[in-house]
Amino acid sequence: MFTFKQTLQDLRRHPVRTLLVSILIAVLMVASAGIYAMSMDVRHTISEIESTHSINAYLLAGLDQTSIQTLLEQMQKDEAVARAEYVSPADGLKKLETQYPQFASVFSDLTRNPIPPLIRVYPVSVQGITGLAAELRSLAGVQTVEYDEGSVQGMANANVFVHSLLLYMLVLASFLFIAGFCLMAFSIINGKRKETAVLSVVGASNLQVLLSTPAHLVAVWALASVLFAVVLPSVIRYSTTQLKVSFSWVTPEPVGVVYAGAASAVVLASLACLLLACVIATLLAYRMDEEQRREETLLE
Repeated sequence: MFTFKQTLQDLRRHPVRTLLVSILIAVLMVASAGIYAMSMDVRHTISEIESTHSINAYLLAGLDQTSIQTLLEQMQKDEAVARAEYVSPADGLKKLETQYPQFASVFSDLTRNPIPPLIRVYPVSVQGITGLAAELRSLAGVQTVEYDEGSVQGMANANVFVHSLLLYMLVLASFLFIAGFCLMAFSIINGKRKETAVLSVVGASNLQVLLSTPAHLVAVWALASVLFAVVLPSVIRYSTTQLKVSFSWVTPEPVGVVYAGAASAVVLASLACLLLACVIATLLAYRMDEEQRREETLLE
């Protein structure tokens, strides 16, 4: 029966071992959770940029309103289009005057409006924007199609970077997890090498020898790590949703709220896992020492 007093005594006896094991587990979890939180923020930022990214489909000059309305409805029916809006030459010129007030005299001297009519198309996702642009370019009445290829490529590169980083962190975390698991199991079994040798001499099977050791206690650490990896995304998602609903006035941009919620969830979960790791490592160490002392007493 483990008591709080015995646990504190064991912490004093083996502070370095307990601290190193706890730091290893905590660093793994904080690093993985931090990368996950960063990827959430990047993906949310990319989705915000995607929602404002548009394709400008410039129409032929002199196209009548009926043809323009037909084109607009045809584009809106496309599954790859989130929404589409018509911008008349007058609206386009007015927007230019607002953006560049220093050229007001130049705009006022124009004898005719040189801006062609256009339909601004907002795609559902920028991943298929090249195919959508080619499809719009083939429509009758469309003169040319333009979009910012540089920003689209930048968003694609950001997505690839985030997913690659997550993959590398997952591989590293898995490797360190397996290495730590094997080291802890070896230490526990090695602590009972005398009893294991006796059991082997009397004819015990490998399974019986394994079950007689306290190595099954290591499964608690494995279960805690797996539970952390499964529960963390839900915790971050729930916390960010609650923060956004309760404190929407904190910032006009939702990206800040998402980052704050993810960071707070990561900190809380990491602290909880650090405490859990300290307790588990202490119990395992105490069990090993207790059994070693019992064996030494029997031998004496």
